[in-house]
Amino acid sequence: MDANEALKQKLPGFAGYGDLAARRLTDGEVRAYLGERLAGLSVRLDPTGAAAERLDGLILRAEFMNQQALPYFDSTTLDASHIEAVAGADLATVELADRADGVFNVDMLPDYLDKVAAAMDARDRAMQSSRA
Repeated sequence: MDANEALKQKLPGFAGYGDLAARRLTDGEVRAYLGERLAGLSVRLDPTGAAAERLDGLILRAEFMNQQALPYFDSTTLDASHIEAVAGADLATVELADRADGVFNVDMLPDYLDKVAAAMDARDRAMQSSRA
């Protein structure tokens, strides 16, 4: 199953990447999906100190599209390889979000947050991978 099909199964109302409006909706859906799981971790684990600050920073990052990626991602047309790269990064992010329930205690949080930050960085790189 390709990334688009998998995302359709995981995200209700998945808009796809066909036009600008769809891409923006999909971006928001992926970020919201991740942000909700991160917020759940914050409530469930109630971390303090540096772990809480880092988690809060990633939750905030999930709330807004990377403005440096926006000019690339908002191109009126994207080639197939760019769409494939973004869809793959989005699917990896959604799958990682699904693993938040497996973070059982605060000691597991740093490793998981490292993976979240890396997934968000990969999404940003995919969005900026080419200009159409």
